[in-house]
Amino acid sequence: MGYTFGKKSKEKLATCHPDLQKILQLAITRSKVDFGVSEGRRDLDRQWKLYQKGKSKIDGVSSKGKHNYDPSLAADLYVYHADKETRVRIIYEEKHLSYIAGVIDACAAELYEKGEVQHLIRWGGNWDSDGVIGLDQTFWDMPHHELIKP
Repeated sequence: MGYTFGKKSKEKLATCHPDLQKILQLAITRSKVDFGVSEGRRDLDRQWKLYQKGKSKIDGVSSKGKHNYDPSLAADLYVYHADKETRVRIIYEEKHLSYIAGVIDACAAELYEKGEVQHLIRWGGNWDSDGVIGLDQTFWDMPHHELIKP
């Protein structure tokens, strides 16, 4: 397909760790589902607000989340489609985000094996990486992708 990130996604991606940038840059070119970056680096005030709304398990006060580092060790993604009506229906739809997560995971593994990155990826739809998506998670965050050390 050959998708590329738009201006806003590039700005958000620029706040992320270089390994995460490399992985997502490769993934966007290989994915058959277009996607964008909704968040990279997150300040502690925003982290606290998301925690209070139940959208994060990390409060940013007693512990930092991977979005709170500079550069960010995490990125949140959304599904993009040129048609606005379609985009609204699929922006955070599980099937699309699961597909994208698979592409990202494969790209991370490839780059890691080549020695081009030092991290792999953990996805918020399968925190324990056991291949069971969502069913055995106490908290799931389908748009979330974070760097981990193998």
